[in-house]
Amino acid sequence: LPSRSSKQSKCHHHRITIAMKTKRSGSRSTTIMASLHQRAACLAIALLSLSNSAESFPINRGLQPAFSPHNSALHATTEIDETDAQIRDRILDEIDSGLRTYTQTDVKLSDYGEPEDALITDEDDDGAIDSATLGQWDESDFQGKYDYEWDPDAGDEDPNNLNPEYEYVQDIPLDEEGMEVGYDPAFGPSNPIDGRTILNPPDSYVIDKKTRDDRLVPKDFPDGDPELKSNAEIIAFRKGLRQIETYIDPFLKTEVPRHTAKWHGYAEQLSFPKQDYMNNRFTKPEDRTDFDALGPALARKVAVQMARAKNNEWLPAGTSRAYHESKTAIYKEKGIITGSTLPGDIDEDLATKIQPAMDVLGDVVELLSIEVETVFRFKYHGLIKNKRGMEAWAGVLIRNCDV
Repeated sequence: LPSRSSKQSKCHHHRITIAMKTKRSGSRSTTIMASLHQRAACLAIALLSLSNSAESFPINRGLQPAFSPHNSALHATTEIDETDAQIRDRILDEIDSGLRTYTQTDVKLSDYGEPEDALITDEDDDGAIDSATLGQWDESDFQGKYDYEWDPDAGDEDPNNLNPEYEYVQDIPLDEEGMEVGYDPAFGPSNPIDGRTILNPPDSYVIDKKTRDDRLVPKDFPDGDPELKSNAEIIAFRKGLRQIETYIDPFLKTEVPRHTAKWHGYAEQLSFPKQDYMNNRFTKPEDRTDFDALGPALARKVAVQMARAKNNEWLPAGTSRAYHESKTAIYKEKGIITGSTLPGDIDEDLATKIQPAMDVLGDVVELLSIEVETVFRFKYHGLIKNKRGMEAWAGVLIRNCDV
């Protein structure tokens, strides 16, 4: 195959030849020039398509434009830059049309990308978490507990219990006004001096007798120094005072105890506490039906019978009415309707006189009766929290009607 330079020279030669023929002849030369121009353009496309550098060599896809006297043949092959998407589509079209052939062995994947070692930099963290080593997440992850979580039902020891090795404050100190030290009226006791404040805190592990290593700790006094005994007595005397060690908190701007027993909080309640089965039930314990002892079939049968016993659809005719009359019979026997919603006598003159008040109250109340011309019974249909307010307001409206 010819090189790029040779192809460019040949194409330039064709353009010059076509231009010269155009100048020498008339209409016949124009036809010959157009034909030669098309053939040259097709030949250029074929040569460029078969070359290995076709995808990077910019060509004009419109190498066969309609000839116009206003366009010179020297501008017929004006080069334009192709985008990556256009190059991709052109190569795929050439493969489909058979102009470009290749096999899988022609493509070397090693020539593309970078080696894995080049992707590793000095900034990579060797201790980073790898997603492949995290395992599979499932519902069992919710069953795990942190160190500060404890379950009293499982027999876990309460971490809030005080350590018997230390002494704690018994009497809470008070200030000059008789308030607990550390108490803030606005925010309450943020860091109070209470029963969890330690009076004899442990020493540093470097000098504490339980963890001290004399080989690592330099001696304050040489052996046999007379000040060694007096210094020990002073230390013992200072610890025997049992004074509360405090410091000024930089955020609270107040004294807070330095050594306190850590508070881990209360146990987290994941469910409501277990209650008795008969809790908040209207059935008496002696009338309770033990469905667990009946079995599935018999328990369902008994449950249906109990449901139908209070359902009007399964009761005999007149049972519901008899039940209602038994509840209202006391009012008929005593001859009073106070305390019920039964309607009574209404004086039409008084009803007409208080009609402005009834128009204001609207559908919220319903006039039941008027007793001894001064007692008005209403049935209230509004919210129960507004009942007393509506009662007082209705009284004001009725008095404004000169009743």
